[in-house]
Amino acid sequence: MPYDHLIERSPMKAVATSTRGGLQPGQIGACFARSGVGKTAFIVQIAMYQLLRGTNVLHISRTDNAAHVRSYYDELFSALAAGTRREDKHEAAVAIERHRVIHSSLDRAFGAKDMRKLAATLADVMDFRPTTVVIDGMEADELQAHADDWRALARELKVRLWLTVRTHRADMAHLEPLAACADTAVVLEPNGPHIDLHVLRQGGAPAGELPALALDPVTMLLRPEDVRDANTAPPSPHAEACTLYTGGAVGAEAWFGECAEKWGVAERNFSFEGHEQARTVNRVVLDEAELSKGGVSLVYVANRLHRSWKHRPALRKVLQVLWHVVSHADQVFVIGAIQPDGTVHGGTGWSVELARRWNKRVWVFDQPHEKWFTWRNGAWVQGTPVIEASSFAGTGTRFLTDAGKAAVADLFERSFASHD
Repeated sequence: MPYDHLIERSPMKAVATSTRGGLQPGQIGACFARSGVGKTAFIVQIAMYQLLRGTNVLHISRTDNAAHVRSYYDELFSALAAGTRREDKHEAAVAIERHRVIHSSLDRAFGAKDMRKLAATLADVMDFRPTTVVIDGMEADELQAHADDWRALARELKVRLWLTVRTHRADMAHLEPLAACADTAVVLEPNGPHIDLHVLRQGGAPAGELPALALDPVTMLLRPEDVRDANTAPPSPHAEACTLYTGGAVGAEAWFGECAEKWGVAERNFSFEGHEQARTVNRVVLDEAELSKGGVSLVYVANRLHRSWKHRPALRKVLQVLWHVVSHADQVFVIGAIQPDGTVHGGTGWSVELARRWNKRVWVFDQPHEKWFTWRNGAWVQGTPVIEASSFAGTGTRFLTDAGKAAVADLFERSFASHD
C-alpha cells in the first residue's frame, strides 16, 4: 500500500478492523458527535487515509471555507508524518494534493441533488471522479429525513460516503435510530484527556460490544506512547551530529545557542528582515513566502485556542518563525511557565502547542517551579529530559532566570558528556 508507514496511527486503520474491513463503495458512514468534539479532524483523517492509498477524495464542508479546511489537512498531515524523512513527506503531500478536491458550501444546504451536479461538473471539467466523498457539517434531523437519498447517491456514484453529524446527546439509545441510517456508524465522546471512538454499527448491522479507541483530542490519531524508557531509549546522538533550531532571541534562545556552541552542536537561527536577534550564528532570514507557511498553522491553532494575532504584524511574524523552528525539530525544549489550563505563558506557548499538535516530544522547564515537565497522556508529567534527536529545538522566554539557565546547561551536559 502506498505510504503505509504514514498511516500506522490513523484511526481509520483500527476502525476498518473494527468494522469488518471498513466502508465499501456504495455505502454510507456516519460520525456522530456534539459540537467542538473533533468531527472535522476525524473526517480529515478519514480522507487522508484514502488519499494516502492513492484514491480520489472529494471533501465538502458546510461549516468552513476551503482555505480553512486545507489548514486542517496541513496540520494533521504534519502530525501524521512526524519523524518521516522530508523527501517522503513532500512526496506524500503532493499525492494528497493531486487526489483531493475541496468544495465549500456555506450559504445554503447541500443535498444529494447538489452532490450529483457537483460530481458531474468535476468529471466534465477536471476529469476528477472521487471514490470517497466526505461531507462535514450535517444535522441529525437532515440525515434522518434524507438518508434514502444519500444512500441511493452513494450506490449510483459507487463512492464511499462519510458524513459528520452534529448531535446534542451522545447516549446510545438516542443515537440508535440515527446510526441505522448508515452502514458504518461511530460516535466521538470526550473522556478525560482523550476522545473515545465507539463503533455503533458495522456492515449494516449493530456492532455489539466493542472496545472504544482512545484518540488524541486534537489530531484524532491513536494516542502514542509518550514515555521515555531509560532502559530501551536510544542513547543521545553525538553533539557534532546534532543541529539546534531556534530564533536567536534574547533570553532562552540565545542561551540555548551558547550551550550548543560550547558542545559543538550546529545551529540554525531563523529570523526575518527587521527582527533583532541576540544571536546570529548561521542566521536564516525567512522571506514573506516562507513566513506564510507558518500562517497556515496559525489559522488552525488560533481557531483551536480562540486567539487571534491578525492585528499584531510583528508578533505574527515571530510566531511564524516559531513554526519553522518547531517544524524542523524532532524534539522540542522550552523554558517558560506552565499555566493552570495546561498552556504555556505568552508567545512561548505557541511552540508548545505546535509540538503537541505534531506529536513531537516536548519538554518545558517551568521556571516558577524549577522543574522539567513533559506532555504525556493529556497532562504535564515531571521528568528529566535528555536530548535524543539529532534535530532539536530550543526556545522560550526572554526573561531567563538562573534556574532556567542552569536547566539548559545541565540538559546539554547530561546529553553529551558521556560521549567525551
